[in-house]
Amino acid sequence: MRFRLVVGLCVASVVTLAGTALAAGPFADVPDGSTFAADIEWLANEGITKGCNPPTNDRFCPKDPVTREQMAAFLVRALGLTDDGGGNTFVDDDGSVFENDIAKLAAAGITKGCNPPTNDRFCPKDPVTREQMAAFLHRALDPAPGIVTGLIVTLGGGSGEIDVSWEPNAEPDIDHYNVWFSELSGGVKMLVPEPYFFGPATKPSGRRFIIDWPRAQTAGESCYQVSAVDDAGQEGLRSVEECFDPVPGAPSQVMNVTVGLGGGSEEVYVSWTPNGDGDIDFYDAYFSEFPGGPYTYLTFVDEAVRDGSNRVYLIDLPRELTVDKTCYVITAVDFNAKEGPTSDEACFDPFA
Repeated sequence: MRFRLVVGLCVASVVTLAGTALAAGPFADVPDGSTFAADIEWLANEGITKGCNPPTNDRFCPKDPVTREQMAAFLVRALGLTDDGGGNTFVDDDGSVFENDIAKLAAAGITKGCNPPTNDRFCPKDPVTREQMAAFLHRALDPAPGIVTGLIVTLGGGSGEIDVSWEPNAEPDIDHYNVWFSELSGGVKMLVPEPYFFGPATKPSGRRFIIDWPRAQTAGESCYQVSAVDDAGQEGLRSVEECFDPVPGAPSQVMNVTVGLGGGSEEVYVSWTPNGDGDIDFYDAYFSEFPGGPYTYLTFVDEAVRDGSNRVYLIDLPRELTVDKTCYVITAVDFNAKEGPTSDEACFDPFA
């Protein structure tokens, strides 16, 4: 059906008369003996053309060239396009009776404009050239790839490089993907140049990815978009932007700190629930002999996860025979050396 629509559109753009018999179709200026009379009648019956002399519309004007705005209307009606992308796409089509059709054509990616690279004009009154018609029909019949989805941006395995991954497009003719980068959310993006490592074609999950070495250990935010490019060189819409902050927010507060003597011995035993944050590197401990401080940074040797209880602990040997209260607060530190807030204070009184 779509092929037949395109044949009809081609006829609409190049039709000539081959006879002078009286018209029997919907238009008075298309003789029945015209080579293209049946095609023109089919266009009218399908609602793709309405005529050339509104509001009467009893003429087709078969010898007239087709303008770009008229071709927009033909294609929109033939393809059943409804999305105008918000309208007002170009600055030079205000007042055109086909402005909404032009906006729909642009929203579908079938037209890009007539003044590259700016492409803020459509040139609605210009005739459609054969090369322009080829582009219109190519995009209409073989549309650009769909928008890339499922974009995720992370730090790669703790090593400092940026990993960018996404779901592969479903179209069978995808040739490659373009990866776009900016250090500002919403900023103008540049194409990520090689060398970057595309990895194997897929991860075990089937997701496509790159490892962006130039952005390793970047001091700013790393924001990306990805677009798919097909075998014909058509580039689809860019994905929703995703950003990674190499210095993310500090870890959350350490919880459930307890202090006591260790197993009947005299050393002080401090334990807490491990943080749920996925990027914790280590914990810092602070000590005071007075509730409320002041606290001193504590260098400790033993830190482990206890079997069974799944709690993190330290054994504070210097405090094993303290004569006063022993109070502690604990903080979590991530791989970016960001330290979270102190835990609630926990104290042990050897004389209680």
